[in-house]
Amino acid sequence: MSSPASGTSGAARATLVQAVRALIEDARSERSVLSAETGERQFYLGVEAAAEQVLQPQLAASRDTGWFDRQPSAFRDGYLRASTLLASAETAPEPPLRLPLPECPPAR
Repeated sequence: MSSPASGTSGAARATLVQAVRALIEDARSERSVLSAETGERQFYLGVEAAAEQVLQPQLAASRDTGWFDRQPSAFRDGYLRASTLLASAETAPEPPLRLPLPECPPAR
């Protein structure tokens, strides 16, 4: 994923960065009330990882090619859902003021 709102104005980039930071805080808050063993906690770790990568694109370069495949499926699901949300926000004509926290699907 590219840097936040590449090629957009400084104000638009700042707005997107704030929305991404709020998404990270929302994921951490949701995760803080969950047991370490739950898939739901892994889901929100994935959301957080995707958002952190928007703020720090060098994270993607520092991960080996098998990194994603070694993550638990709930983590991958959260990461992919957040990545889709973040990509839409980065390409939107106007950056969102707030990004909704993806919902963890019910356990199967």
